[in-house]
Amino acid sequence: MATKLPNYTVTVNAFEAGVLMGMIESAEERLKPSLRGLRGQLIAMKRDLEKAEGVVKTILPNGMLEIKDVDGNRIIRAPYSWEIEGN
Repeated sequence: MATKLPNYTVTVNAFEAGVLMGMIESAEERLKPSLRGLRGQLIAMKRDLEKAEGVVKTILPNGMLEIKDVDGNRIIRAPYSWEIEGN
């Protein structure tokens, strides 16, 4: 029988969340399953923030990701795997 582990709440700012996400994405494959829950929470937070700030993501015909904000800033780059899942 599996034991339910306790949950803890951690507060991070946008920079810290981005650093955590980058560390998880670059982690060894054997570690990623252990961080799946945290990764999912960070992705959900990022999507909520982008929606609130009017960020629009579009996958271009060449597979690149175009990211635009309400101020007209535009970035085109290769998408991360979690950006094309459900995007």
